[in-house]
Amino acid sequence: MLPIPEFPPLLTGYAVPASEDPLQVALEGVRRRDFGAGDLCWSMAETHGRAAIVLEPDCCLAKALQMAPLLMVAIGDALGAIGPPNLALMYRWPSTLLVNGGEVGEVFLHVPGGTGLEDTPEFMVLGFSVAMSLPADLSEAPGLSRHATALFEEGCGDLDRTQVIEAVARHFLSWLDAWEHDGFRTAHPDYLGRIQPADKIAVQIGPVTHEGRMIGIDEDGGLLLDGAEGVRCLSLAQGLGIAG
Repeated sequence: MLPIPEFPPLLTGYAVPASEDPLQVALEGVRRRDFGAGDLCWSMAETHGRAAIVLEPDCCLAKALQMAPLLMVAIGDALGAIGPPNLALMYRWPSTLLVNGGEVGEVFLHVPGGTGLEDTPEFMVLGFSVAMSLPADLSEAPGLSRHATALFEEGCGDLDRTQVIEAVARHFLSWLDAWEHDGFRTAHPDYLGRIQPADKIAVQIGPVTHEGRMIGIDEDGGLLLDGAEGVRCLSLAQGLGIAG
């Protein structure tokens, strides 16, 4: 059995059985008023590093959505600190984590329904999942897993979910402190620097597919896309399916 994660004083950890989703457990706890800001639900599953943090933003939703790319930057720093030096971690806008081109994880964000972009959310639950190992049917048949990977498959066999969850929590708090003082601009270069390069990308926003060449990330974390109709910005709210 792996050790229980230890968290900085600003976070309080709650173990979640491997069969349950920590994001859903956190959401249900917030709705029952059992959880509040700084509470972190983490999964006991050893196949993934999974956790969800409860936040209570004091800003509008449009700005608070920057927590998603901020968490991605924290995950990048965390794995860079505890993983092998050749681990090629990158991001696919708006919320996918990649290693050597394969999908290794995702960042999730939930706010109360009906919250407008100019409203201050009553709460926010921010979560992540990073695969430690692939299911046997994929790991034994590499051709089936060309779009998916796991840390164990990428030279991180010495890591476990406890180390990943602890490191992500530490780095996220550090980035959150920087964000509270200076906004997203401090994390922007790190986020942009790990965005997966591509000559042409397709982004699905609801029923519409936006195609073009990615030319950057704006100051709020939105995607700048040069397509058939010229340059346009897809906002984080659009990408995350929150609003807008």
